[in-house]
Amino acid sequence: MAAHAAEAAGDWWLTEGATPARVDALLRAALAEAAECPLQRVPAAEPRRPPPPATAHYTTALPLRMAGALGRPASQLAEAAVARLLTRRGVAGARVERGGFIAVDAAPQARAAMVATAAADGTGFLCGYLRYAGRLGATTAATGAAVGAESAEEAAIGAPGRAPGSRLSALDAAATVEEARHLAREDARRRMRDAAEPAEPAADAREPAAAPARTDGSADGGAGGASDPGRPHADSSGASSAAAARGEPWRDPWMDRGGGETPAARLLAAVGEASARVAFCRSASERPRPGEVTGPGLPAVPTAEFPGAWALGIGANPAFAVRYAHAHAASTLRWVREAQGAAAWVPAHTPPAHSAPRSTGAGPAPVPAAGAPRPRAALLAPPDAAALAGTLFDGPLLLHAAVRRSEPHMLVRYLEGVAAAYHEWRESGGFTAETTGEPGGGASASATDRLLLCAAAAGVLHAGLSLLGVSAPTRL
Repeated sequence: MAAHAAEAAGDWWLTEGATPARVDALLRAALAEAAECPLQRVPAAEPRRPPPPATAHYTTALPLRMAGALGRPASQLAEAAVARLLTRRGVAGARVERGGFIAVDAAPQARAAMVATAAADGTGFLCGYLRYAGRLGATTAATGAAVGAESAEEAAIGAPGRAPGSRLSALDAAATVEEARHLAREDARRRMRDAAEPAEPAADAREPAAAPARTDGSADGGAGGASDPGRPHADSSGASSAAAARGEPWRDPWMDRGGGETPAARLLAAVGEASARVAFCRSASERPRPGEVTGPGLPAVPTAEFPGAWALGIGANPAFAVRYAHAHAASTLRWVREAQGAAAWVPAHTPPAHSAPRSTGAGPAPVPAAGAPRPRAALLAPPDAAALAGTLFDGPLLLHAAVRRSEPHMLVRYLEGVAAAYHEWRESGGFTAETTGEPGGGASASATDRLLLCAAAAGVLHAGLSLLGVSAPTRL
């Protein structure tokens, strides 16, 4: 039946894996078949990881949301959908919970393959669900006829989208810190929205004319990738081979200038642009109260006179913590690659041009490059590895919610969670002497698994920071 569209692309659970878009498509297809209704009538399932003590990998309230429109009890819909899910490849288990929720477990290999997909293209992975959700219910533009269930689902999963490449506002040109904060938050919102657009990056016509604009600063410079306003920055994608060889430095040029003509420029000189942008986006409130903080020592609106922990290079500074996690992961991959030479495959963590997804057309979403080893099902057996992979799974769904609600603070808090999960994993044994292997001797299968997880974390952190307009250092 057409509802088997999730399987139309072949062994997705071995190649692309249990990405949020694939799990969503699987749930929608099962419910459409159970309800005997067109797939286009089934909204996004929005699968979530349930909190402890629940043991299911993912849950959805889709039957409860569809029951009224279909005129059938939610529990009946859920039971029929579960019966069909249990016949699908890549599904290890499924059951009805709480009178209408569906709980589903993915096969270990499907979850491991998701890690490899994120390692291959962090931007494509993080933005994948945003693009998928934006294409549900598609109709043919020319005729208005409904797209076939299978083609609609595959197009929704695999269609390429715009990379976060819209120009950034020059925060130092703002008359006040509050204005700079507004510009930074609008930059983040625009870049998150752009990530779902099926078009090439272009200068945004909405850019304030009074504020000199610059190109994507997600790679050049140190703490924030800031440099002379209006001067083009090195592309974050690695288009400049020289910049890629050097790695991205930590030092922010703003912090070497000293002073400034405006309060915003003085703040940039005190904390750097990365900390400023993260600080401005971290608060949920659009108009913070005087003295409001988003955490211990973290003013919602820092100033040069009272920067708080935003001026410090310590873990209490969220901007430092997230960027340090990326630098650690990228450095680890580089060290292993240098130690092993050509003896074994090591994720390069070199984002493609403009951080664009690798998928082209209506095929499946980005998958590991040719030559990449297939991850073992045992990759996520260690609890900390499973926790990190679970946190990575949350990202595409959270980004979709952040765009829908226009709340960049959700992305900031998510990246903090990825950084914390990464450090917990690597401190628990994510990397050992075996990981690097003997010079020229290659690495074991288990070591390669860990390198894939490392590359996945690095890719998602890089993509998320880029959406905020912040650079991702590649060296410690």
